[in-house]
Amino acid sequence: MGIIFGKIRNPVKVLKIAVKRKLGWLGIPLIVPYTAYGNREKILITGAVIEDKGLAEPEEGQKLWKNILTMVKRYAGDELSGVRVKIEYMGHVEKVRTNESGLFHTILPAGATPASKDSWQPVRFALLDDQNNGKEPVVAESEVHIANPDADYMVISDIDDTILISHSTRVLKKLRLMLFKNAMTRSPFEGVAAFYRALHEAGENGKRSIFYVSSSEWNLYDLIVNFLEFKKIPRGTLLLSDARLKLFRLFRSGREHQHKYIQIRSLFELYYEQDFILIGDSGQKDPEIYIKIAEMYPSRVRAIYIRCVGKKRKNKRLGRLIQDAALLGTEMIPVHTTTEAAMHAVSKNLIRADQVAEIRIEKERELQEPA
Repeated sequence: MGIIFGKIRNPVKVLKIAVKRKLGWLGIPLIVPYTAYGNREKILITGAVIEDKGLAEPEEGQKLWKNILTMVKRYAGDELSGVRVKIEYMGHVEKVRTNESGLFHTILPAGATPASKDSWQPVRFALLDDQNNGKEPVVAESEVHIANPDADYMVISDIDDTILISHSTRVLKKLRLMLFKNAMTRSPFEGVAAFYRALHEAGENGKRSIFYVSSSEWNLYDLIVNFLEFKKIPRGTLLLSDARLKLFRLFRSGREHQHKYIQIRSLFELYYEQDFILIGDSGQKDPEIYIKIAEMYPSRVRAIYIRCVGKKRKNKRLGRLIQDAALLGTEMIPVHTTTEAAMHAVSKNLIRADQVAEIRIEKERELQEPA
C-alpha cells in the first residue's frame, strides 16, 4: 500500500478503493484500452482500469430509461488508481501504473514494420495486481493503428457538432441528447459518413488515416465508437480528454479545449512528414485552435473545413478568423452542409468527383429518415 500512496496525489481515493475491495463492494475490475496509434518508430497507448459498469451496446428500440441508466453508469463508479497493467505488443512487454484517474499512458517501440499500409495490429493487456479477489485474471485485447506513411495527407476531425449533432453550446439540449439518446439514435449531420469515407479512401497512395480529436471525456468512449460503427463512419483513432467527470458535473462535459490543441500538435509532431486536413465547427474553439496549428505548421495544413453552427455572431467571428487564415496562406472554408465541403474538396483534388454523388444520395436518404 505504501508504494501505491507514493505514486498517487490523492491517497483518499486509493483508500476508498482499498476499503471497498476489503468489504467486497468493489465491482469487477475492467481494462478499457482506449486508443493505440503510431508510426514506424513508436506507438502511443492510452487506457484505463475501472469498475465494470455493465455497459452493453444499445439495442434497436431501446427504452428511454435504459438510455438514461447507461449514461449514468458512464459517469458513476470508481477508477482504479495505482494498479499495474502489463502491455504486450510485437514481442515487447511494458508494465505501467494507472494514475489517480485510473488512466495509463505509455510509449512503446513500433517493432516489426507491418506489411500493409494503414494497418491495425493486435495489442494485449493484463492486470498484474489482484483486484478481483483471486478470481479469473483481468485481461483485454485491442488494436494499434499504424498510419499509412505514404498517404498524401491525414484527416483530423472534431466530433461534437462536426459529425455528431450535439448542441454543445446549449446546455439543456446537450443534456437531453446525452441522457435520452444512444449510439443508434444519435444523429450525424447528413452526408457525413459518405464524405469521410471519400476522404479516407480517395488517396492515390493508399487509405488516409483519420483522427477524431474531441474535448469530450473518455467516459464517452464506447458511445462514440459505437456511433461511428453504426453510422458507417470510417474507423479511426480517438483522442479524447483525460478529464474523467463525475455524474454531478455531467453538464460540464466537453469544456476542456486545451487538450485538443495539445493532441493535434502531438499528431503533427508524430507524423512529421504528413500534411493534414482539419475539420471542425464554429460552435466552440475549433477555428481558433486550427489557426494556432496553421501558424505553427503553415505549409502542412491543406485545408480547414468549419461547419457553421450556433448563433450568427459566432459566424461573424468566423469571418475574421478566415481572413487570419488567409494571411497564413491557409484556406479556411465555412460550410453549412456536407455537400458544400465535398464540392470544395473535389475542386482541390482532395476527393474524386464521382464520390460526390454518393454523398448527395446519402444526404437525401438521411433527410427523409424519421427524427
